[in-house]
Amino acid sequence: MNNTQSNTIFKTIRQFIFITILLATWELSVRLCDLPSLLFPSFASVIQSFIAQTLNGELIHRMIFSLYLIGIGLSIAIISAMIITALSVCIRWISEWVQVLLAIMHPLPGIAILPIIILWLGTGPQSIIAVITISAIWPVIANLSIGLRSIPPTQIEVGRNLGLNRFKLTWFVLLPGAFPHILSGLRIAWARAWQAAVAAEMVFGASGGEGGLGWFIYKKRFFLETADVFAGMIVIVLIGLLIERVGFEWIENITVRRWGMTTHG
Repeated sequence: MNNTQSNTIFKTIRQFIFITILLATWELSVRLCDLPSLLFPSFASVIQSFIAQTLNGELIHRMIFSLYLIGIGLSIAIISAMIITALSVCIRWISEWVQVLLAIMHPLPGIAILPIIILWLGTGPQSIIAVITISAIWPVIANLSIGLRSIPPTQIEVGRNLGLNRFKLTWFVLLPGAFPHILSGLRIAWARAWQAAVAAEMVFGASGGEGGLGWFIYKKRFFLETADVFAGMIVIVLIGLLIERVGFEWIENITVRRWGMTTHG
């Protein structure tokens, strides 16, 4: 077992202990302080609701629906970001336009433009996908642009001197050099996509539509089923932890850390 694997195992153990302490504190606080279950249910009741909603299939269905929309929105955002960044790197005036758009749109929450999206696209899944795409595209563009521009010119010159064509130069020099920034941008985009999806689904819940986990949380809150609300939140947290630990950290271990690079952002 190498040092990286040992550090990962110890990190996981420490995080597990911390989460266990938090959950124990939650349960003890509810029992000792006699908090009303309508406002703050016990962790045991939340787990019961989680199991019940999972067994009846609703949580699974809502989770799949949310992940489906997020997958489409993120895919569109990543592909669009790659095209826009490539054009901005090659053409100066496009780069200037992209910088202006980043300054305007990057700080703007995607949910803020949801009323306009609803007017344009209605209240169906296409509106949620549009909000997810708009929320996720800007961190990918920003980090990809920074990553490409941070590559030392000497590395590019060495690649050209070795006879690499434009495709090979991009694949073997530019993308590996910018990868720490790319990974950081994808992490931010993933988090923003979840935030946008849940918020948009809650709005559509208010308008009578249906959706994924956000709609599930809204519906349960409307009927004052607080334990189910927490159960829906737990699913979002578990998916986030799974993607972070199994997805992003695994990719980081086999690329960035193995290459001796550092992530930014």
